[in-house]
Amino acid sequence: MTRQEIQSIKALKNRAERALQNRFIVEGEKSIFELCSSSLTVQRIYCLDSMFDTLANAIDAKHHPNIQSISTKEMGRISQMATPPGMLAIAELPSIEAKDVLENIEKAPLPFGAVCCDIKDPGNLGTLIRSADWFGMGGILISNGTVDPWSQKCVQASMGSIFRLPVAVADIENIQGLNHYHLEMHGNSYTEIEWKPGLIWIGSESHGFNYHSIPKTSVPVHIPKRGQADSLNAGLAGGIVFAHLSNCWEKKI
Repeated sequence: MTRQEIQSIKALKNRAERALQNRFIVEGEKSIFELCSSSLTVQRIYCLDSMFDTLANAIDAKHHPNIQSISTKEMGRISQMATPPGMLAIAELPSIEAKDVLENIEKAPLPFGAVCCDIKDPGNLGTLIRSADWFGMGGILISNGTVDPWSQKCVQASMGSIFRLPVAVADIENIQGLNHYHLEMHGNSYTEIEWKPGLIWIGSESHGFNYHSIPKTSVPVHIPKRGQADSLNAGLAGGIVFAHLSNCWEKKI
Protein backbone atom coordinates (compact mmCIF):
# COMPACT_ATOMS: atom_id res chain seq x y z
CA MET A 1 0.00 0.00 0.00
CA THR A 2 1.19 3.51 -0.73
CA ARG A 3 1.50 6.07 2.02
CA GLN A 4 -1.16 8.21 0.35
CA GLU A 5 -3.56 5.26 0.21
CA ILE A 6 -3.06 4.52 3.90
CA GLN A 7 -3.58 8.16 4.88
CA SER A 8 -6.72 8.39 2.77
CA ILE A 9 -8.22 5.33 4.50
CA LYS A 10 -7.19 6.48 7.96
CA ALA A 11 -8.92 9.81 7.31
CA LEU A 12 -12.25 7.98 6.95
CA LYS A 13 -12.43 7.88 10.74
CA ASN A 14 -13.70 11.47 10.45
CA ARG A 15 -17.32 12.13 9.48
CA ALA A 16 -16.52 15.13 7.30
CA GLU A 17 -13.87 13.15 5.46
CA ARG A 18 -16.31 10.29 4.81
CA ALA A 19 -18.68 12.80 3.24
CA LEU A 20 -15.85 14.38 1.23
CA GLN A 21 -14.54 11.06 -0.09
CA ASN A 22 -18.09 9.65 -0.40
CA ARG A 23 -17.04 6.33 1.14
CA PHE A 24 -16.83 4.50 4.44
CA ILE A 25 -15.11 1.58 6.16
CA VAL A 26 -16.47 -1.87 6.97
CA GLU A 27 -14.46 -4.26 9.14
CA GLY A 28 -14.86 -7.91 10.11
CA GLU A 29 -15.73 -11.08 8.25
CA LYS A 30 -19.52 -11.13 8.80
CA SER A 31 -20.01 -7.44 8.03
CA ILE A 32 -17.95 -7.65 4.85
CA PHE A 33 -19.84 -10.74 3.66
CA GLU A 34 -23.10 -8.86 4.27
CA LEU A 35 -21.73 -5.84 2.39
CA CYS A 36 -20.78 -7.97 -0.62
CA SER A 37 -24.30 -9.44 -0.67
CA SER A 38 -25.89 -5.98 -0.75
CA SER A 39 -26.47 -3.50 -3.56
CA LEU A 40 -23.77 -1.12 -2.28
CA THR A 41 -20.67 -0.51 -4.38
CA VAL A 42 -17.53 -2.09 -2.91
CA GLN A 43 -14.38 -0.28 -4.00
CA ARG A 44 -11.69 -2.39 -2.34
CA ILE A 45 -11.34 -5.23 0.17
CA TYR A 46 -8.10 -5.56 2.10
CA CYS A 47 -7.25 -8.76 3.92
CA LEU A 48 -4.32 -10.62 5.43
CA ASP A 49 -2.73 -13.33 3.27
CA SER A 50 -4.04 -16.00 5.63
CA MET A 51 -7.63 -14.87 5.01
CA PHE A 52 -7.49 -14.44 1.24
CA ASP A 53 -8.87 -17.88 0.30
CA THR A 54 -11.65 -17.72 2.89
CA LEU A 55 -12.73 -14.33 1.60
CA ALA A 56 -12.49 -15.24 -2.09
CA ASN A 57 -14.53 -18.41 -1.59
CA ALA A 58 -17.26 -16.67 0.39
CA ILE A 59 -18.08 -13.66 -1.79
CA ASP A 60 -19.51 -13.22 -5.25
CA ALA A 61 -17.04 -13.47 -8.11
CA LYS A 62 -17.72 -9.87 -9.14
CA HIS A 63 -15.83 -8.72 -6.03
CA HIS A 64 -12.72 -10.85 -6.57
CA PRO A 65 -10.79 -8.18 -8.53
CA ASN A 66 -11.29 -5.83 -5.58
CA ILE A 67 -9.45 -8.04 -3.08
CA GLN A 68 -5.94 -7.01 -2.07
CA SER A 69 -3.66 -8.87 0.34
CA ILE A 70 -1.75 -6.67 2.76
CA SER A 71 0.62 -7.19 5.68
CA THR A 72 -0.33 -7.32 9.34
CA LYS A 73 1.46 -3.99 9.83
CA GLU A 74 -0.50 -2.34 7.03
CA MET A 75 -3.78 -3.72 8.39
CA GLY A 76 -2.94 -2.30 11.80
CA ARG A 77 -2.38 1.13 10.27
CA ILE A 78 -5.71 1.32 8.41
CA SER A 79 -7.97 -0.49 10.90
CA GLN A 80 -10.19 1.56 13.20
CA MET A 81 -10.47 -1.28 15.72
CA ALA A 82 -8.23 -1.90 18.71
CA THR A 83 -7.72 -5.48 17.55
CA PRO A 84 -7.90 -5.54 13.74
CA PRO A 85 -10.04 -8.45 12.51
CA GLY A 86 -7.91 -8.92 9.39
CA MET A 87 -10.48 -7.86 6.80
CA LEU A 88 -11.38 -4.29 5.86
CA ALA A 89 -13.52 -3.03 3.01
CA ILE A 90 -14.05 0.41 1.49
CA ALA A 91 -17.52 1.06 0.08
CA GLU A 92 -19.28 4.00 -1.50
CA LEU A 93 -21.83 5.86 0.59
CA PRO A 94 -25.32 5.13 -0.76
CA SER A 95 -27.39 8.02 -2.02
CA ILE A 96 -30.58 7.79 0.05
CA GLU A 97 -33.03 10.63 0.70
CA ALA A 98 -35.92 11.01 3.10
CA LYS A 99 -38.44 10.37 0.34
CA ASP A 100 -36.82 7.00 -0.37
CA VAL A 101 -37.29 5.98 3.27
CA LEU A 102 -40.90 7.19 3.36
CA GLU A 103 -41.72 5.35 0.13
CA ASN A 104 -40.17 2.16 1.47
CA ILE A 105 -42.20 2.38 4.67
CA GLU A 106 -45.42 2.15 2.66
CA LYS A 107 -44.47 -1.21 1.14
CA ALA A 108 -42.56 -2.70 4.08
CA PRO A 109 -43.78 -5.88 5.84
CA LEU A 110 -44.12 -3.72 8.98
CA PRO A 111 -45.16 -0.30 7.59
CA PHE A 112 -43.38 1.83 10.17
CA GLY A 113 -40.11 3.72 10.30
CA ALA A 114 -38.02 5.29 13.03
CA VAL A 115 -36.86 8.88 13.43
CA CYS A 116 -33.66 9.13 15.48
CA CYS A 117 -33.24 12.54 17.10
CA ASP A 118 -29.87 13.60 18.52
CA ILE A 119 -28.79 10.06 19.41
CA LYS A 120 -25.08 10.25 20.24
CA ASP A 121 -24.15 6.63 20.88
CA PRO A 122 -23.26 4.78 17.65
CA GLY A 123 -23.96 1.46 19.35
CA ASN A 124 -27.53 2.52 20.12
CA LEU A 125 -28.10 3.78 16.59
CA GLY A 126 -26.67 0.60 15.09
CA THR A 127 -28.90 -1.47 17.38
CA LEU A 128 -31.98 0.49 16.27
CA ILE A 129 -31.11 -0.09 12.61
CA ARG A 130 -30.57 -3.80 13.24
CA SER A 131 -33.84 -4.13 15.18
CA ALA A 132 -35.83 -2.24 12.54
CA ASP A 133 -34.42 -4.57 9.88
CA TRP A 134 -35.23 -7.65 11.98
CA PHE A 135 -38.89 -6.71 12.36
CA GLY A 136 -39.35 -5.70 8.69
CA MET A 137 -39.68 -1.94 9.12
CA GLY A 138 -39.28 0.43 6.20
CA GLY A 139 -36.29 2.56 7.17
CA ILE A 140 -34.67 5.10 9.46
CA LEU A 141 -34.61 8.89 9.33
CA ILE A 142 -31.85 10.66 11.23
CA SER A 143 -31.57 14.21 12.52
CA ASN A 144 -28.50 16.31 11.75
CA GLY A 145 -27.58 16.14 15.44
CA THR A 146 -27.43 12.33 15.49
CA VAL A 147 -24.20 10.36 15.25
CA ASP A 148 -23.15 9.44 11.70
CA PRO A 149 -24.77 6.09 10.74
CA TRP A 150 -21.73 5.34 8.56
CA SER A 151 -19.23 5.55 11.41
CA GLN A 152 -17.35 2.29 11.91
CA LYS A 153 -18.93 1.65 15.33
CA CYS A 154 -22.47 2.16 14.07
CA VAL A 155 -21.90 0.01 10.97
CA GLN A 156 -20.44 -2.70 13.20
CA ALA A 157 -23.37 -2.54 15.65
CA SER A 158 -25.90 -2.82 12.82
CA MET A 159 -24.39 -6.22 11.85
CA GLY A 160 -25.06 -5.68 8.15
CA SER A 161 -28.59 -4.28 8.48
CA ILE A 162 -27.47 -0.82 7.41
CA PHE A 163 -26.62 -2.29 4.00
CA ARG A 164 -30.23 -3.45 3.51
CA LEU A 165 -32.41 -0.90 5.30
CA PRO A 166 -32.65 2.63 3.84
CA VAL A 167 -31.16 5.16 6.26
CA ALA A 168 -31.21 8.90 5.49
CA VAL A 169 -30.14 12.06 7.27
CA ALA A 170 -33.12 14.39 6.95
CA ASP A 171 -34.65 17.71 7.91
CA ILE A 172 -36.92 16.02 10.40
CA GLU A 173 -38.88 19.17 11.22
CA ASN A 174 -40.52 19.05 7.78
CA ILE A 175 -41.82 15.48 7.87
CA GLN A 176 -45.56 15.61 7.21
CA GLY A 177 -48.45 13.40 6.21
CA LEU A 178 -47.91 10.37 8.45
CA ASN A 179 -48.94 9.13 11.87
CA HIS A 180 -46.34 10.04 14.47
CA TYR A 181 -45.46 8.53 17.85
CA HIS A 182 -42.66 9.57 20.21
CA LEU A 183 -41.13 7.63 23.09
CA GLU A 184 -40.97 9.49 26.40
CA MET A 185 -41.12 9.02 30.18
CA HIS A 186 -44.81 9.99 30.31
CA GLY A 187 -47.74 9.19 28.07
CA ASN A 188 -49.82 6.19 27.09
CA SER A 189 -48.40 2.72 27.55
CA TYR A 190 -47.14 1.29 24.27
CA THR A 191 -49.52 -1.68 24.80
CA GLU A 192 -52.61 0.58 24.93
CA ILE A 193 -52.10 2.59 21.75
CA GLU A 194 -54.03 2.01 18.54
CA TRP A 195 -51.06 1.86 16.19
CA LYS A 196 -51.38 2.97 12.58
CA PRO A 197 -48.57 3.00 9.98
CA GLY A 198 -46.17 5.85 10.59
CA LEU A 199 -43.01 6.99 12.32
CA ILE A 200 -41.64 6.20 15.78
CA TRP A 201 -39.59 9.11 17.15
CA ILE A 202 -36.72 8.16 19.47
CA GLY A 203 -34.76 10.85 21.27
CA SER A 204 -31.38 11.39 22.87
CA GLU A 205 -30.32 8.94 25.58
CA SER A 206 -29.43 11.81 27.92
CA HIS A 207 -31.62 14.76 26.96
CA GLY A 208 -34.69 13.38 25.24
CA PHE A 209 -36.25 15.50 22.50
CA ASN A 210 -36.18 19.00 21.19
CA TYR A 211 -39.98 19.09 21.22
CA HIS A 212 -40.10 21.80 18.57
CA SER A 213 -39.05 19.17 16.03
CA ILE A 214 -41.83 16.70 16.84
CA PRO A 215 -45.14 17.13 14.99
CA LYS A 216 -47.86 18.49 17.26
CA THR A 217 -50.07 15.54 16.32
CA SER A 218 -47.50 13.04 17.62
CA VAL A 219 -48.76 10.57 20.23
CA PRO A 220 -46.60 10.22 23.38
CA VAL A 221 -45.63 6.59 24.04
CA HIS A 222 -44.42 5.30 27.38
CA ILE A 223 -42.78 2.01 28.38
CA PRO A 224 -43.97 1.38 31.97
CA LYS A 225 -41.34 0.32 34.49
CA ARG A 226 -41.67 -2.08 37.40
CA GLY A 227 -38.19 -1.79 38.86
CA GLN A 228 -35.90 0.99 40.05
CA ALA A 229 -33.92 1.93 36.91
CA ASP A 230 -34.39 5.58 35.93
CA SER A 231 -34.20 5.05 32.16
CA LEU A 232 -33.75 2.70 29.19
CA ASN A 233 -31.20 3.34 26.49
CA ALA A 234 -32.51 4.29 23.06
CA GLY A 235 -31.59 1.01 21.40
CA LEU A 236 -33.43 -1.13 23.94
CA ALA A 237 -36.48 1.15 24.15
CA GLY A 238 -36.86 1.14 20.39
CA GLY A 239 -36.49 -2.64 20.22
CA ILE A 240 -39.27 -3.17 22.79
CA VAL A 241 -41.70 -1.02 20.82
CA PHE A 242 -40.68 -2.49 17.44
CA ALA A 243 -41.33 -6.02 18.74
CA HIS A 244 -44.76 -4.99 20.05
CA LEU A 245 -45.62 -3.36 16.71
CA SER A 246 -44.63 -6.52 14.87
CA ASN A 247 -46.88 -8.61 17.10
CA CYS A 248 -49.81 -6.18 16.67
CA TRP A 249 -49.42 -6.08 12.91
CA GLU A 250 -49.26 -9.85 12.61
CA LYS A 251 -52.64 -10.07 14.31
CA LYS A 252 -54.13 -7.46 11.97
CA ILE A 253 -53.10 -9.24 8.78
